[in-house]
Amino acid sequence: MKSLTWMEFKKYLELYPELQLKFIYQNNQQIYPNYHITEFKLATIESVDCGGNLDTWKEIILQVLEPNENIETESMSLKKISNIYAKVSKAISIPENAILRIEFGNSSSAMRQYFVSDIKIEETNLVVYLIDGATECKASSKCGLPKLDKDIKQIANENLNIQLTSSSCCNTSGLKKEKESAGCC
Repeated sequence: MKSLTWMEFKKYLELYPELQLKFIYQNNQQIYPNYHITEFKLATIESVDCGGNLDTWKEIILQVLEPNENIETESMSLKKISNIYAKVSKAISIPENAILRIEFGNSSSAMRQYFVSDIKIEETNLVVYLIDGATECKASSKCGLPKLDKDIKQIANENLNIQLTSSSCCNTSGLKKEKESAGCC
């Protein structure tokens, strides 16, 4: 799954300051336009995958608070978000290649971090489409699991058969042959 970087998002802020930022999440629901951005969080992820590979990356997480009441108003302008970013950038340095995530929750949706699946200019809005992430085996060549290079929506709609080889680091002997679940290395 391709993720939107901070640099890609920042280009929109610079090019279209007059646009309003609108968020769409599960089942085409919109975060109330009178939302508030409560935090910019910079996270460094250090990981070791099941194949023993080390990886490090940064994520910038915008925490969005949806008020209890939906007030029909314009959403926050990209210019206002640029102004917020200008203040934030004095305190923390956001790497251009940091992956952008949006953290959000309300009374009908538990708080979690979403990836940006798409971003489009629609009329006077910059619409950011949010999607849940998926678990992926990053050591697929060692473990025999398929690499998830498909769009997350395709993955959710497909039924993948995991083929494990005898040399796979995730080989789990004794599993049923119909549809095997992968073991951890």
